[in-house]
Amino acid sequence: MSSRIDALEPWLQPWARWLLRFYPHGILTSTRRSHAEQAALYNACGHGECRYPAAPPGYSYHEYGRAFDYVAPDGVLTQLGAVWERVGGVWGGPGDPIHFEA
Repeated sequence: MSSRIDALEPWLQPWARWLLRFYPHGILTSTRRSHAEQAALYNACGHGECRYPAAPPGYSYHEYGRAFDYVAPDGVLTQLGAVWERVGGVWGGPGDPIHFEA
């Protein structure tokens, strides 16, 4: 499982860097995941071992390098989510506030 911006699709990398400049004190925890990594995460979440939800394997934008998870204070994530949605991205909202995808 990668946590590097350069693991995202090339067209998404500048957008992710742009968004994270608004609050550089957070932690980028996940970018691209393999199908096997997504399956393991999904299974762990099914056993109550995750704080945030995970999509079933094959349905996560992380598998395609089109999503990233960024941990920051809740208020910051709400603001980042609003900015991300204004430029056409999809934010995970209150149920998955660390999730950003395009």
